[in-house]
Amino acid sequence: MSDKEDPIPVQIIAKSDIESTPSENKKPKFYHLDQSPSSSSSSSSSSSSSKVEGNGEKGATDVEMSSPESSPFPITPEVIVQPPTSTSPIHQISTDAAYTQHENEDGIQEDGSTQRVNQDQYAREGSEGDQQEDENENTLEAIPLTDDLEKNEEWWELKMTWKGNHYDLRVGGNDMVYDFRHRISSLTGVSPEGQKLINLLPGSKGKLSVEHDATRFGTLGIKKGAKFVMVGTREEERFKDQSGVGIEVVDDFDVTYSNKAKGISPADDPRNKRQVEEIVKKIPITIMNEPREGKKLLVLDLDYTIVDTKPLISGALPSSECARPNLHEFLEYVYPHYDIVIWSQTSWRWLESKLVELDMIGGDRNYKLSFVSDKNTMFPVWTTKNDKPYKHEVKPLAYFWASFPHWSAKNTIHIDDLSRNFALNPGEGLKIRAFTKAGQPEGLADRELVKLGNYLVNIANATDDFTNLDHSKWKKHPPGP
Repeated sequence: MSDKEDPIPVQIIAKSDIESTPSENKKPKFYHLDQSPSSSSSSSSSSSSSKVEGNGEKGATDVEMSSPESSPFPITPEVIVQPPTSTSPIHQISTDAAYTQHENEDGIQEDGSTQRVNQDQYAREGSEGDQQEDENENTLEAIPLTDDLEKNEEWWELKMTWKGNHYDLRVGGNDMVYDFRHRISSLTGVSPEGQKLINLLPGSKGKLSVEHDATRFGTLGIKKGAKFVMVGTREEERFKDQSGVGIEVVDDFDVTYSNKAKGISPADDPRNKRQVEEIVKKIPITIMNEPREGKKLLVLDLDYTIVDTKPLISGALPSSECARPNLHEFLEYVYPHYDIVIWSQTSWRWLESKLVELDMIGGDRNYKLSFVSDKNTMFPVWTTKNDKPYKHEVKPLAYFWASFPHWSAKNTIHIDDLSRNFALNPGEGLKIRAFTKAGQPEGLADRELVKLGNYLVNIANATDDFTNLDHSKWKKHPPGP
């Protein structure tokens, strides 16, 4: 430690003069920096290198936001984590470290080489924290459909005839009708909507429709060993309306799952376990860059998490302007600690195209993607919406863990703008605010990835067991004792 005394630390507080501007008014956002009078001399030299507009107040200057070309991340992240004590459990220490920041402009007070967020900092960031809290409050608590779950599961051996061909089907009592219809589709090529089943279920008029999808097969009253006939035409032989081809339908209704929910969790549902096993068996992971020893796993959603998809697909904005601000800087910052995987609810063709347009693959960046997954590695589960079954897709992390056992809940984190995707792994999910304002002032001022990058690096340094962390409080965290 140097004998020379460090200069008195200066607390700089960024206060916005313009909270938002209309989309047609492209004015930049300005901030004024409040400093104590004693610090004016120390800041005078640095102020000459910034764009300054005087506002007539003593000790206050207006500066323009830093340009996108200058990285908001520190070159070398420095995190100091205090050892556990009897009064400070590891998860509290880890979370405190997770909120150590590196940006003076966000109101961080410095103490030597250690930087801590104080009470005033949380107050100043309250608006963003409140917004995240409001989003979570507006997200409904999921109620998994487990009332009819069979603890001692029974199985049905069925025989189906279609166009003179015979098929043997084995169906579990905990399987959903949705699974049964799609299994027939995989065998015959007849879409679930086009199937008519004769002599299978009395009273159904020969058809198990989408209204039955959320029903457990074991509750239908079907006789074991039943024989039935399926009538239907293969998908490729049917007339198709091409008007909707290439259009992505976005369902932003969200539900949240909890590890503390009563009953059988979706991850322990025998039907869901079988779905994961089938995906692991049928869809091997194609590795782009080998996972590195000792690195944690970061799973990133694509659409509206790291890119505003609508203008990207429509071509309304250049690809670089559709990306969430600081995307590449964020990935380069976390890469020393995490292997990065992209998981998107879209087809592989669209996924690859988006990644190329965003310069995330095929370019010269200081990070690499280990692999990517598309919608084929997802499957649906059911909860309730307006007292009716609601189906949504999920992203089971066990699909990755099965192939790479060095990854688990202890060292994996999944970032997504929809918490419903965390249904099978709610403890590993971190919901981020959806990015839908590319090209607009609010979008240009987005700093989610800056805050997220600091959080990810700090928890990577703070603990080897992420299961002790509550990611739902990643942005608005109560100060420690």
